[in-house]
Amino acid sequence: MNEQQKPIGYWLKEADQAISECFDRTVTTFGLSRLGWQLLNLVQQAQPVRLAAAQPITSILADSTTLRTTVEALIEQTWLTVTTSQADLLDCELAIHPAAIDRFAELSMLVNGLRQQLMHQITPDEYQTTIRVLAQIIKNAEVN
Repeated sequence: MNEQQKPIGYWLKEADQAISECFDRTVTTFGLSRLGWQLLNLVQQAQPVRLAAAQPITSILADSTTLRTTVEALIEQTWLTVTTSQADLLDCELAIHPAAIDRFAELSMLVNGLRQQLMHQITPDEYQTTIRVLAQIIKNAEVN
């Protein structure tokens, strides 16, 4: 089967796997995975944040067990801090740990460079078209 005959599902899985592997290689020096970065970025954008309240996003990232395990590791590594405690870790309010602010800034610069690398030779119009097509595929799939 040549590349043009492969279905879009193949390309989606290949792209996600390639991006995950690339992110993992990049952020491993900080003791993180792609999921760890995604959670840190999510928390940083809306801190303090309850991951249970961000479920439309977090449910795409991972199942609740994996999220809890990753959050526990981020707390142990002093990336995150619990600002308001609850029985369930995903209901706790989380923020970037004060001791991690400089590390997070350094990590963000590294990730921004990675994103630029991933977008190399892709025009803004091509990127927007890809986003529109994927959004439409998702909408079409939700109908059934």
